[in-house]
Order: sequence, then structure tokens, then C-alpha cells
Amino acid sequence: MIITCPRCATRYLLEAGVVQPPGRQVRCARCTHAWFQEAAPELPKPVLIDEPQVPHGPVTDKSRMLPPPPGSISQPIPRVQSPALAAPSPRDDAQRASSRRAVAWLILVAIVAGIALAGVSLRTEIATAFPPAARAYAWFGVPVNTRGFDIVARTSQELANGVPVIAIKGEIINVTDRERSVPKLDLRVLDQNKRELYRWTVLPDQPKLAGHQREPFSARLESPPADTAEIVIRLGPDG
Repeated sequence: MIITCPRCATRYLLEAGVVQPPGRQVRCARCTHAWFQEAAPELPKPVLIDEPQVPHGPVTDKSRMLPPPPGSISQPIPRVQSPALAAPSPRDDAQRASSRRAVAWLILVAIVAGIALAGVSLRTEIATAFPPAARAYAWFGVPVNTRGFDIVARTSQELANGVPVIAIKGEIINVTDRERSVPKLDLRVLDQNKRELYRWTVLPDQPKLAGHQREPFSARLESPPADTAEIVIRLGPDG
């Protein structure tokens, strides 16, 4: 029986009966490739009294080799080795470390800038929830309206039936994005030395204002003190 190595095409001549059905594992003596060799088709044979002793294990006897057929590959397949990678130079390591540091600094600057922007844009909400923060904003030159309202007003003097009257007209503005309860307005009359001469309160027409909503108000003071120099309008206590 002739068998051929599927890897290097080396052929072997085996004695009859070496490969019994269904087959057996064999190994090439040239390239050490192992494969399962199927048995040759069974042919009629005389009955033997004693079966020949069949060697066990892979067939590795080089004396059984036959010369390869013309044009076949008789040499083992060469092993392919990948080229060795060049070790990184210290300069490359330094450049990579410098790039990583630059990226880390950019990320840190972006985070700090984002926090600062949020702190400025939400300063009213932050100071309202945490009043001591208003002093910190003022220290940085960023005043905070913790009440969430602005007042725009103007005053004028007129006579009504011969009685002097100070007329006040203005608007109260919700400067936040959410609905807020409108506080009372506290009006004070001051003289030139900032001493309080008179004080009264104006109730808002609307109890609540939506975000960025405006509400007009007006007030009148008949027979104001003779030494009136200034009218101050402030937000009164809530409730």
C-alpha cells in the first residue's frame, strides 16, 4: 500500500495489513505531519492461520520512503516568521507623554470653563437656594438678585385740587425662568441725608408671575413731607 503525506508529498510503501479498516493515525518521517490514513479497499485474500503482527503507533520508518513523484513538493513547508517590531525610542515616548498631558489640560480647562459658565448663568438659582453664595458672587463683582425680581419705576410731581402729589409708575419683572410669588413693594421717602421720612406698602395686583413676565404697578403719595428728596422702592418681605 502506498500512502502520501498531504503536507510535503513524501510517499511511503507500507506492507499489506499495516492500515486496518477503518484506518489509523500516521506521521510523516520527513516533516512530522500527522494525519488519519484510511485503509485500502479490501480485496479477496486467502485465510491465514496466524495473523501477522501489525506494528502499532505512527509510521515513521524512513526506510519505507519512496521517491516523490515528478513535479511534487518534496521539501517541508517553510515557517513564516513575522518581522520583529522596532522598540519605541525615548523620543517617541516623550512625544506621546507630552500629547497625553496636553489632552488632559484641555479637558481640565473645558471642565472648569463649563462649571464657571453654569455658575454665572444660574447664579440667581444658586444664590436663592444657598444665600451665602450671594456674598461670594458680590466679592467677584457679579451681583446676584436673590429675590428674582427687578423693579423699573419713575416718579413725577403734580397737583390734585391744589394738593401736591408724588405719582409713581413702574413695572416689577420676574427675571428668572420659573414662576415666582410676587412680594409686596416697600416705598420709602428720604431726605437729603438719607433719613426716612415716610414709608408705605403697595400690594401687587398679581400674586404670581411666570418666568420673565412683567406686571405694572402704580402708587401715589399726597402731601409729601416738605424736605422730600428721594423715593426708594424695594421688595418687601415675602408673604
